[in-house]
Amino acid sequence: MIAILLAMTPVIIWINVLLKKKRRHSIRSLAQVFILGTFTVIPLIAIQYLWYLHPEWDVYRWIDQNIATSNVEIGFLATFVVVGIMEEIVKMGVVRVADASKMKIQTINDAVQFSILAALGFAFSENIYYFYSIMSSGNLAALFSTLVFRSSFTVCAHMIFSSIFGYFYGIGKFSNEIVEQEKWVGEKHGLAKFLSKIGIKEYFTVKYQRLFTGLSIAMLMHAAFNFFLQMNMIIEAMALIIVGFIYVQFLMHRKAGHLILSHDATEGTKRSMMANTDEDVVLELVGMWFNDGKYQDVIEICERLLMRDPDNKVVKLFKAKALDRSKVGKAMNSIKSLFSEKDENTDTNILETLRKRKEEMQRIEAIKSNAEKLLDQKGPQQPE
Repeated sequence: MIAILLAMTPVIIWINVLLKKKRRHSIRSLAQVFILGTFTVIPLIAIQYLWYLHPEWDVYRWIDQNIATSNVEIGFLATFVVVGIMEEIVKMGVVRVADASKMKIQTINDAVQFSILAALGFAFSENIYYFYSIMSSGNLAALFSTLVFRSSFTVCAHMIFSSIFGYFYGIGKFSNEIVEQEKWVGEKHGLAKFLSKIGIKEYFTVKYQRLFTGLSIAMLMHAAFNFFLQMNMIIEAMALIIVGFIYVQFLMHRKAGHLILSHDATEGTKRSMMANTDEDVVLELVGMWFNDGKYQDVIEICERLLMRDPDNKVVKLFKAKALDRSKVGKAMNSIKSLFSEKDENTDTNILETLRKRKEEMQRIEAIKSNAEKLLDQKGPQQPE
């Protein structure tokens, strides 16, 4: 019982931090995700028992006999890669089960939040084992240091690794919109295009590419973290956690990370006030401006288009990505200005810039004119 209470301490602290932020799901739903996370240790225990009954299937034993004998460090690394893979897969299972239930992941933030709760559930069960083992050994002096380390450090690592997976899982739910949006900026997914020839839809391939990317990053970081701890490389392990935290913050501060993926059925949806062919003209213009780096123009035209088609996720995605690119562009320009030693704008460069600008304006003038007419020809109307 004491071990359970000690293991619950970091959970209460971290959940209080998480639930202070705005949430879309009830506390009951979030508690269900956490409880599912606590059961993720069961399949891992089952696998260990299976390996005990059938040693020939034991991956750890195979690594020890075939890799560790020649290189102990590589053997350790291979073992922790397997551990990282197994633990991240079972936590992924919680997110997928939650998404398939009535709880439904509706935003990328939802996916990250569910992933964090699954990680907390797993860490809770794992900590019970560690705390109970220390108490059983009678080494109570080590209990406090273990409690502090695992509560603030190891639990945080689990949440960061799962957050990365959660982000890419949420992005994967955008796969249909991503394929559609990238079509207008000329980007192609080679594998998705190839598999589409044998009947697999492009958005399906892109979805699982994103899921696999997030899972791979989480598993590799988890394996590296375990390896650093085993080799007593505490500074390296701490650096990995810091880098992971910064990466998660970068991902979650992007506007594209806050889009709603679906709408509540009770709210209903509004029909577009534009025909598909007219909308294609506007999206073509938006795609051209996006490629040319005219992010403010993209934002403005997307806002106007959303007045007529408020539920168009492709337009929302264009606007969100333009906001992200605009923010990054401003930051990069500020950094460049700090290191600029001389003014590069000679008379020749000015004339060349003006010439290119004129050609560019002529190239898009026709399509711009058509798009403006389509947007201005009629105001918003109520659906019939």
